[in-house]
Amino acid sequence: MNNAKQLVLSRQEMIFADKYTIESYNIPGKELMENAGLGCSKKIKQLLKALKFQLTNSPNIAIFCGSGNNGGDGFVIARYLTEWNYKCEIYFLGSVDKMTPETKENYLKCQNLNIPITDTNVELPILDNYHVIIDAILGIGLQGIVRGFSAEVIKHINNAQKLSIAIDIPSGVDADSGQAEIAVNCQYTLTMAAIKQGLLIGQGQRVCGEIFIIDIGIPAELFTKFPPRGKLLTKESVQYPQRNSYFHKGDYGKIGIIAGSKGLTGAAIMASAAALRAGAGLVTLFHQAGLEQIFECQLIEVMTKPIQADVKEFLKEIETQDVLLLGPGIGKSDFMRDIVKAVLINWKKPLVLDADALNIIAANNWQNMLDNPQIIITPHLGEFARLQNVEIKQIYDNSLAYIDQFIQKYRCAILLKSATTIYADSQNLIFDTSGNDGLATGGSGDVLAGIFISFLGQKLPIYQAASAASFLLGKTAEKLADKRKAASIIPTDIINEIFKY
Repeated sequence: MNNAKQLVLSRQEMIFADKYTIESYNIPGKELMENAGLGCSKKIKQLLKALKFQLTNSPNIAIFCGSGNNGGDGFVIARYLTEWNYKCEIYFLGSVDKMTPETKENYLKCQNLNIPITDTNVELPILDNYHVIIDAILGIGLQGIVRGFSAEVIKHINNAQKLSIAIDIPSGVDADSGQAEIAVNCQYTLTMAAIKQGLLIGQGQRVCGEIFIIDIGIPAELFTKFPPRGKLLTKESVQYPQRNSYFHKGDYGKIGIIAGSKGLTGAAIMASAAALRAGAGLVTLFHQAGLEQIFECQLIEVMTKPIQADVKEFLKEIETQDVLLLGPGIGKSDFMRDIVKAVLINWKKPLVLDADALNIIAANNWQNMLDNPQIIITPHLGEFARLQNVEIKQIYDNSLAYIDQFIQKYRCAILLKSATTIYADSQNLIFDTSGNDGLATGGSGDVLAGIFISFLGQKLPIYQAASAASFLLGKTAEKLADKRKAASIIPTDIINEIFKY
């Protein structure tokens, strides 16, 4: 599949793809399982060859298999690795009676090949002599938290601290939410056909290690005919604003930024500078009175205007702007509360709401004012939790459910900032895994907001502007890490390096 690395599937989308392939393309389920097992075996062989300096010439491999199709993939892997002279032993959790026909067929084949199979439903195996553990216990069918002896097995695998490879998804991770109370900690995950949502978010992202996609024979045209909602940003899929030597500054957008307050001027400066560096034609910073000297000294290329005390007059001043960013460093004063409310009621063009604008909305229960497809909110997990009136952990554990709930209730779009940043609106769901811990610094969000509003002003559609801004921020941080340790990266470094990578 040419674009497999750009697809992100939910549990139901993957189940549907399997079922449709079997029923409409007449490809038997056992053939898909064989393809999955063979593809994983080839990748495992490749990985072990690359890691030979860490292993013996003939590593001992423990393969943990469950009763479902994930276990069936594990049995196929055991067959191929044994055929290629690896020393394999299968540890079976579950019941033969609950196996699918394809799984049972491969279980019996392993028996006929005299591959050691140990029933592991009662006693934990000794793993000291193994170099590699392959996890094919639960797969994407799991919903909820692993309990009982299976949880003990997973803890036992983790305590062994061996090279661990998950088949499709680490056992214990929910394929939709990424939630996991206990899950196998893996260095690699070999996932079937396309990446699953749960590998990119929540605990799933922390335990999956490096992800490889295994082609199992699902026709590419199926995903063209039934395109999944989720997409993963890649350098091939991201789209930046078009530039033309015949364009003038007006063609690249009149960008209005409402930002900054006493003690928080840096947020306004960084957002404005990032907007310029990302290609904005004209940037005007609207700020609270009394800060003129700071901004005029720091922002030579940006027009700066104090916000009029008369809200109606201020609304007239911003009418000429094409797009508006509201929130970085504005504080929570009564004056800014009035400005936020006035903009929400009167502004009819694209509006990005960030930082304190979101905190003001949450504090005043103005979420209903977000019922507008021209509005894009850019919260981090804490800000989004305040908007939803829930704990941060609830957002972390089930971010996609809360995002969908929010955009169904209100028509705005969301760019949720986290280790994996998620853009969502009524039609698009985009995941961005770019970046590093250098972005875990105050001010990174202001830089992102500035890039985003710049791209909107340069006439990119909302979903493209949001995802491109996030990707550019992340990739710039990654490139900077080639020059200096990520811990030393600061937001102004990002601004100075924009579009250098």
